[in-house]
Amino acid sequence: MYTKQEASALRQEFWTTLGRYLSPITFATGNKINWINYKTEVKNIHFKMDADNSEAIVRIEISGDAEIQDKFINLFLSLKTALKKYTTCEWKWKAQTEDADGKIISYIFCTYEGVNIFKKEDWPSLISFFKKSILAFDNFWAEHKEIFEMHS
Repeated sequence: MYTKQEASALRQEFWTTLGRYLSPITFATGNKINWINYKTEVKNIHFKMDADNSEAIVRIEISGDAEIQDKFINLFLSLKTALKKYTTCEWKWKAQTEDADGKIISYIFCTYEGVNIFKKEDWPSLISFFKKSILAFDNFWAEHKEIFEMHS
């Protein structure tokens, strides 16, 4: 078991390592990007990654009022086949649910179970999962972002 400070330091080391690993990779559009803080450039849509002692998760988070969330979740649902085309993930959908901070959000997510961010021997498979997921989302986003911009 780790102290809070040790766990925090390991998490920070992992995300720094992932950032360094991804830094030479460019956006689908050819531009450089900070992959860890991936910006969709569409208000209320965020791409997030997280990991803990049992799984890793990537998610497309949709914030805003209920009407905005419904509109964007329906757009993503209409593009479900396209999203699946880019990824090997089995995406799950959660509409209008409360996050850890008590905020109502909707999200689409994919998990990778049986990995532990606190075990450095799991880092290569975590990095591989995150790399594949974010590159797949980036390719999907490069092709479909305009649809979301028109509805924002």
